[in-house]
Amino acid sequence: MKHYILLPLTALPLMAHGHNAVTDSISEKQLDEITVIADAQRTSATKTVYFPTGNQKSTASDGVSLLSSMNIPQLSVNPITETVKTADNQGVSLFINFHPATNEDVSGLNPSDVKRVEYLDFPIDPRFQRAQHVVNFITHSYSYGGYTKLSGKERFMIHSGEAAVYSKFACRKMEYDVMVSGDYDYNSHIGSVSDETYRLESGTIRRTSGTETGKQHQRGFYSALRVSWNKSDNLTFRNLVSYRRINTPINHTSGYVSFSSLYPSETYHTESPSTNNAVGWDSELYAMLGRGWSINGNFQAESAGNNTSSNYYAGTESIENLADEDSWFLRGSIQFNKSLSDKFTLFSNVLSGGGHTKINYTGSSNAVNRFRQTFAGITVGMSLNYHKISGSIDGGYAYESNYINGKTMHDRYPFTHINIQYSPNPKNSFSLWFQYATFSPDATMKNPNIIQQSELMYIAGNPDLKCSRNTSANISYTWLPNNKWQLSAYATMFLISNRQIAVYTPDAPGGMMLKKYHNDGDYNHGQFGASLTGKFLDGRLSFSISPRLLLYKTTGSNSISHYPFNASLNVNYYLGKFFFNAYYDTGNSYVDGENAFLRKLPMSYSLTAGWAYTGWNLQLSVVNPFQSSWQLSKDTLSTRYYDSTVTQLGSDYHCRISLSVTYTFSYGKKVRASDPIQSDKSISSSILR
Repeated sequence: MKHYILLPLTALPLMAHGHNAVTDSISEKQLDEITVIADAQRTSATKTVYFPTGNQKSTASDGVSLLSSMNIPQLSVNPITETVKTADNQGVSLFINFHPATNEDVSGLNPSDVKRVEYLDFPIDPRFQRAQHVVNFITHSYSYGGYTKLSGKERFMIHSGEAAVYSKFACRKMEYDVMVSGDYDYNSHIGSVSDETYRLESGTIRRTSGTETGKQHQRGFYSALRVSWNKSDNLTFRNLVSYRRINTPINHTSGYVSFSSLYPSETYHTESPSTNNAVGWDSELYAMLGRGWSINGNFQAESAGNNTSSNYYAGTESIENLADEDSWFLRGSIQFNKSLSDKFTLFSNVLSGGGHTKINYTGSSNAVNRFRQTFAGITVGMSLNYHKISGSIDGGYAYESNYINGKTMHDRYPFTHINIQYSPNPKNSFSLWFQYATFSPDATMKNPNIIQQSELMYIAGNPDLKCSRNTSANISYTWLPNNKWQLSAYATMFLISNRQIAVYTPDAPGGMMLKKYHNDGDYNHGQFGASLTGKFLDGRLSFSISPRLLLYKTTGSNSISHYPFNASLNVNYYLGKFFFNAYYDTGNSYVDGENAFLRKLPMSYSLTAGWAYTGWNLQLSVVNPFQSSWQLSKDTLSTRYYDSTVTQLGSDYHCRISLSVTYTFSYGKKVRASDPIQSDKSISSSILR
């Protein structure tokens, strides 16, 4: 989060009143021209502000590509996957003019409207709704008129792409945002290769399987309409309605499966089509009430329907699982803020909500599941902003009630957050934050059904699963000596006690293996890293390099000690209307906290060339040109009763050529700030898989 404001130099002429100038006693001297270059970034105790250059704005096609070209040291931006995280791999909440925004919102952003980009850790401004890590785009907007943005992307060699139309229109105090988009993914290389060992009471069995052919066709459609009323900077009210659909009509694999005993070797075939639909409503209010009081609230509602079919055939063995899910949820929060002075603010937040899910299982396993969840929580705290130091401290208490097929469970837990930031000057800042919170199991983990997954494996949730306590802390340092160099360094600790993971035991029907969620062991994770940014040739050449060391140690049924190192490099160069990007990531590995396996990911790299002029933006990327493998990841798991090595197959790391075209045209007058539309492509589901 960094801002920098350059104060203009002002010449004050000497004026003589009532006196004659003595011209023959003063000699003239011609002064050399003075060029003042403003800092492109500035840090403070509350945030760091970055000012994008003209090249960065004119060549970016959306908000993510703008962040990638800016090489902000506190951020890790992957231009291949188009994801934004903190340098230490934490999630980032995206905001536009202090309003929450999803990735779809940022894709509709017009980069030429961006005035500055702010990065904040645990911001004290109530409009950020207690988000932990924030990127806030501050933009110009329109008194009337707006802009329309047309975009499309095609990925050759892996057969996927998307297209979108985004339009903003403002008239006086009203704003209207419309987005319609669609995507498709025709993947002919899905599947997996696995080597499993089952230590059952009847004996040890080794099962190997591999996909020989696989195909998945997925299509998505997304639409949203938002209406905003902006009476003033002190009062905004927004309402959004959205519809999302994800249809996977084709999803099948075929291959071989063999056993060391018990079963003969066979060929197998799977069919897993699905359809998902969701309608959502999101309402947001912010108001300054006077006398130091302010209020901000948010209300969300969603109704979703998911239908899945999972059919497995191996020889004469047939396992069929059909699931029909209907769900809805309501969630609301309201926060009151009282400024005691320009340095101290008290706040209190109340959060409440609930939802209902009904799942009908038919086929090899017949059951009806009903889930009902209600929750409520209250937070009280204080924030401080005093010259070179700022921070906040809050504490709260939460209550959850879960109803699952006639059984009701309750949980109550406290939580707290502490955040301190110190900035001795605009070029240096230190940040320290601590958090104690709780992870609640979702409906999938608490699903009481036992579903057969393969010849030897059954899966089940656990209605008696308890919440896990989480402690995390971070210390970081940001150094901005000049426009040429910027640095961010950090150390992070993340601990989960009594974690919720999948445990394997030979307790399934017929003495087979059962995968069931339990509270088992602890998850300990830490990391050390830094991100260095350099800018040369008047900013036309820039790079960012980010090395980090990760530390994992877990206990319980799957104890792992793992200490991987990885690094990434991002380079940008501008040449007139043309721009170029190179990205490289060494690959990564991590210990999964939920499924307890060790996952290794391949390296990735890309080269991009583009051209931008008068609203047009064309980009051509070559991604992983020397990687012909379809491997996505390699997962290894070793437990008392069950071991596995699974290689997942897909197109994410395969070589491809990507072509994207964007055209944006504006109309109207820019005078104030606003933000693009909010929409979400994901649809949640509690179906066991």
